[in-house]
Amino acid sequence: MSDDDHGLPHWTEPGTGEVPRLGADEGDDDLAAWSSLTNSGPRWADDPEVAAPAPPAQPEPQAPPVRIGGGQVEDDFFAYETDPRATRQQRQPEPQRAAPPGPNGDTSSSNDLLQRLLTAAILAGVAILCLAIGKGVTLLLVAAVLGVAASEFFVSLRRVGYQPATLLGLTASVALPLAVYWRGEGAVGVVLFLTMLFGVLWYLLGVASERPVPNLGVTLLVVVYVGVLGSFAALLLDTPDGIGLLLTAIILAIAYDAGGYFIGRAIGRSPLTEISPNKTVEGLLGGMLTTVVVGLLVVGVVGIDPFGGEPFGTIDAVLVAIAAAVVAPIGDLAESLMKRDLGIKDMGSILPGHGGVLDRFDALLFVIPTVYFMVRLLAWVRCGP
Repeated sequence: MSDDDHGLPHWTEPGTGEVPRLGADEGDDDLAAWSSLTNSGPRWADDPEVAAPAPPAQPEPQAPPVRIGGGQVEDDFFAYETDPRATRQQRQPEPQRAAPPGPNGDTSSSNDLLQRLLTAAILAGVAILCLAIGKGVTLLLVAAVLGVAASEFFVSLRRVGYQPATLLGLTASVALPLAVYWRGEGAVGVVLFLTMLFGVLWYLLGVASERPVPNLGVTLLVVVYVGVLGSFAALLLDTPDGIGLLLTAIILAIAYDAGGYFIGRAIGRSPLTEISPNKTVEGLLGGMLTTVVVGLLVVGVVGIDPFGGEPFGTIDAVLVAIAAAVVAPIGDLAESLMKRDLGIKDMGSILPGHGGVLDRFDALLFVIPTVYFMVRLLAWVRCGP
């Protein structure tokens, strides 16, 4: 085939001026289609000829994940009666400071004070009556108070999502003072061992299937905080001067609470801690000073056995009062710390003006063991081992 057979002019020849076209027979329709775009303007969203955009496709629902063992993840105790998106900080109540009473008196504050005084008087009357009857009735009162206090704590824990072994914890808390009065200090270790043993079985046998580590932990917390500390009242009763020693502990705890409350209301200006926003430094110091003064005048001078002479005297009563004045605010703030962590105001509402039983006896739970160990220490110093 020669070079002249391709049908194209030789490159040396001059141009013809023709414009090449692609697909001469079919290209007119394609070009018309493209040229129509130049005659169309923008299309607005409110143009009825424009169809509304299709809504975004909804994701297909997925089945909730299944936990090994058959339970659903939504049964987790952290979601108990709470929004799963809520955090502990969101559940905490906003700090509030009690407004000081007005110069002409505040009706609500007066009613609250009247309720507090009336409730305190009834509690004091019940305690004095049981102490006057004897140790057996007093021991039953102690066991009942500890049972109510423990139940308030367990209810508060369940409200925020924990699932403790409530029945086991209540049984241990009530059994501790009875066992201690019967067998002495050694019974504390026995009851704690049995509580731990049956607590593990509680979750192994499926009585409760929720998180065993935190729930068994809070169960033991209640047993130790309420049951063990409260059982020292039985240890005091198990001594020859048990009625007088328990009465001493109660008087010192009441002195701290009353002194801190009234002095704090009267002159309290400096906040003590964010753990308990209503408490003030002035109230703390006033309560401690009141405890020491009451220990000197009521326990020492007036005389409550065994501080009415032999083997202990007025100085010993003051030493016990000083120790009680140190630990009483710690016991008070310990419960405030737990309540703030749980995001609640009171453990209960059974006592008008005071909240729950545990709210009323939080300082006493620390004062009773302090009186017990101080008396043993003073006896060792005075009389030898």
